[in-house]
Amino acid sequence: MAYRPVAVVAQSGHELGPGRESAVVGAGFALHGFSLWHHQRNKDRPLPPLDLARVPAFDRISTTQWSLRAHRTSNILFGVVATAAFTTAIIAQRDDRPEVPAVLILESGLLSSGLTNTAKELVRRPRPYLYNPAVPASVHRKGEDAVSFWSGHTANMAAITFSTAAIVQRSDVPSDAKLATWLGAAAAPALMGYLRVRAGRHFPSDVLVGYLVGAAVGLTVPYIHQPRTAH
Repeated sequence: MAYRPVAVVAQSGHELGPGRESAVVGAGFALHGFSLWHHQRNKDRPLPPLDLARVPAFDRISTTQWSLRAHRTSNILFGVVATAAFTTAIIAQRDDRPEVPAVLILESGLLSSGLTNTAKELVRRPRPYLYNPAVPASVHRKGEDAVSFWSGHTANMAAITFSTAAIVQRSDVPSDAKLATWLGAAAAPALMGYLRVRAGRHFPSDVLVGYLVGAAVGLTVPYIHQPRTAH
């Protein structure tokens, strides 16, 4: 009997196609290109005026936050969680096509970061540490001080973790493993959001919107890669 590739698709729950991958990756690179073009235009523009009265009350707590440790911890956390996400998704695949979950997670991160960078350059929201007189001037970076909205660390982590959870959900691992993956997917970007606020890098609204956008991307990418019979 001839080998039928559809059996692998049914096991993994997701499939790749050249047309779809070209469209997704192309959209991601287009967003990055647009954001880079805007960044070049913005880098010589003056910083938007700082007016604490225009900062929503919900966000003002960030203007008193500053922690290099939280900033460094957030960077380490991102690497650890991203590595764990790739490993989890590939192990859950349980076949000889580890490229499927890897591509889905990479596409989720690409789209999320593209959307994030574009929003940052269009909105140009000053970071909360600019309102804090305790923050040394050496921390300020031209071109980086007005990219607060929305949080890239939070959005991109949510995209990675939620895409991983969606991939695991359609695998044949035990139900308790699926639940644990969803809980981790929700908790990791929430912790990241806290660290970014504590570091004085983002307002609460930045991390909240980043979380929602990243999660939406992370759920959408695996969904559009499900076999047509699954919809």
